Amino acid sequence: MAFNKFFTTTSQPANDSDYRGIFGTSASTVSLSANLSSLSAEGADIVKWCRLRMGEPKVVCELDNTQIFSAFEESTIEYGAAINKAFALNNLSNLYGLNRDFSTQNLTDKLPHATFDYLNRMGNAYSEQANAGGLNDRRKAYVEYNTNDQDKNLLTDFVDYETGNSVADYITTLSATNIEVRNVYHGQPSTMYQYYDPYSSVNVLSQEMGFESFSSESLFYIMPLYSDLLRAGQLETSDYMRKSGYSYSIIGSRFRLFPQPLKSVKVYIDYSTEMDPFNPDFKNPNIGDPSITGISSIHNVPTTDIDYMNLNSSGKRWVRQYTLAICMETLGRIRRKFSSVPIPNNEITLDGDALVQEGLEKQQELKDELKETLEAANNVELMKGDAEIAQAISDQYANIPFTTPFMSMA
Repeated sequence: MAFNKFFTTTSQPANDSDYRGIFGTSASTVSLSANLSSLSAEGADIVKWCRLRMGEPKVVCELDNTQIFSAFEESTIEYGAAINKAFALNNLSNLYGLNRDFSTQNLTDKLPHATFDYLNRMGNAYSEQANAGGLNDRRKAYVEYNTNDQDKNLLTDFVDYETGNSVADYITTLSATNIEVRNVYHGQPSTMYQYYDPYSSVNVLSQEMGFESFSSESLFYIMPLYSDLLRAGQLETSDYMRKSGYSYSIIGSRFRLFPQPLKSVKVYIDYSTEMDPFNPDFKNPNIGDPSITGISSIHNVPTTDIDYMNLNSSGKRWVRQYTLAICMETLGRIRRKFSSVPIPNNEITLDGDALVQEGLEKQQELKDELKETLEAANNVELMKGDAEIAQAISDQYANIPFTTPFMSMA
């Protein structure tokens, strides 16, 4: 039996341009882009190079050209996956919430601008608690207190200002069960109070008619701008803390007013419903916040495999070396099926196990090398390097003597 027929591995032409890969691509589409037909020559060159590196023409390489091309294709995809993963991790805070429709979006080979969207999104809950913003809808409700009333039920007695129904009826339509009271206030002060209270921010005589409370001996000082800001804060605090003679407490759904009113008074509340983290816009529950269905993790960042022809020399070198490592592993797995091959008066021992081990080690080395490179090129490390360069330049300038320009007296 002839040795070359034992393996049936007659080499295919090196210029074969129609290798069929493991992912259904041909040599002309190894980059997963059907428009890059020039890759057929590159694929053929890779096949020829791998065969030469593994001993041909001196020793037969028991791999079909399609197997070598499949390794080339897998290496390209492996490299692109590592690059895209590093991109997603490096820019994820700027990508959260963006459209993740793979049919219309492609973030491959793109560099996003830094934004504060993620920071603002995380801060919405805090701003809502501080009555300074947020996403949850804020509504108004009221209840009428009579002289014999002191306790009211927040859900059944208070009436939603917009719908005219009880708060309980409104929140039932949202599948909510509770509310959070944000502000409590009652009817406007009396007319005399608004006219004559010198500390009132709604003092009509002072604000509308230009009438000021001063005597003929009053002196007027020009005050800095922050003084007006402090005074505005004082008036706002006065509105919240000094104008009303009532206080209240909330326990469960019971709203208790202190002291028990001596005349009818209408009490208002600003309230919000339970926060739904997946639909904060209760004005339109069918729409909500569109960013909720956007990018949520690195697994759904819309990136595609990177075209091989778009790689630079270092990227192509990585792909070639990884292709060779896969071919070594594949060839080793084939050869170790036969630990030895009998020949007349002797036998040939094959190096299958050694090839598998060497191929796996080479793949791991290449992966570690790429990982270290990508970690060194993340945004934080780059900014640290820029800061060190700027500091070094500043230190060098500090050693330059400062000279006074010569001035002629002529």
